Parts: sequence; structure tokens; C-alpha cells
Amino acid sequence: MINMSGKNNEPRSLRQGKKFHKKIQKEWLNSAEGNVKPERRIIKPCGRKGRIDIFVKSDEELVAIVEIKNSNWDEMTDKATRRNVKRQGRQIWNYIESQLDLGKDVSPGVIFPERPGDSDRMNLIEQLFEKMGISVVWDDESTAERKARS
Repeated sequence: MINMSGKNNEPRSLRQGKKFHKKIQKEWLNSAEGNVKPERRIIKPCGRKGRIDIFVKSDEELVAIVEIKNSNWDEMTDKATRRNVKRQGRQIWNYIESQLDLGKDVSPGVIFPERPGDSDRMNLIEQLFEKMGISVVWDDESTAERKARS
């Protein structure tokens, strides 16, 4: 929100999140194969409307669903981390099910700007999402770094 003086009153974390969101969508539009649709509107299984951050249709049966999150995992307790992963996973699963209901095969993922400072926390987050069938990508981690720790 911009006030009368022209100053943006949004919290810094919200501004950073929006900037990260736009950066990732632009990268996908410029480099991903298939039909990339940022901000794709869908109807969730419950009948409510939703919006997928990045939707990629690669063929008639396969789609990718990518959610972009600006979570700061270092500021959360372990309990809050688990709760946040569960909430984000439910959101992504609503999107997955909307596509499964259409007979699509779905490749889901979530992208975060940076890895937590604590490697145990990072492993916990990845394991919790993996149990839900959702891949995690850390934007500050190269492919070589990811392979090295696999």
C-alpha cells in the first residue's frame, strides 16, 4: 500500500516476497520448456478458486505445479516449521488434486529463496515435503551443491 507521501507501507518481508515471486516467474517464463502460465487460476476440489504460482503444461497428460514461498525458516521454532510445512503442503495438494481430477499427471514443487542456516532444519523441511511427494528447491543452491549433498 502506498500512502499520500508516495512511501510504500507494506512490510519489508512482503515486498521481498513479491520481488522474489516475480523473479522466479520471469526465470521460468524465459527458460522452462512447455507452456508456462504464471498465476494460473484453478478450481480446487472443494469448489473454491485458487491460483498456482507457476503452471507448466508439457504435453496433454503432464503438468508441473510450482509454488513460490518466501518463508524465513531461520526465524521459526521447530513446531512452527512443521506447522508451516504442513500448511504449505495442504495448499499445494489442493492444486495437485485439481489437476488429478482432470486426469493429469502432476509434478509438484516448491521454491524458497534460501536454505535455512541449520542443515538439520533444512533436512527436516525437505523430508516433510518429500513425504507429501513435493520437491523442494532452494534458489540459493546450485545444482552442483544439491548433487553434492544427495
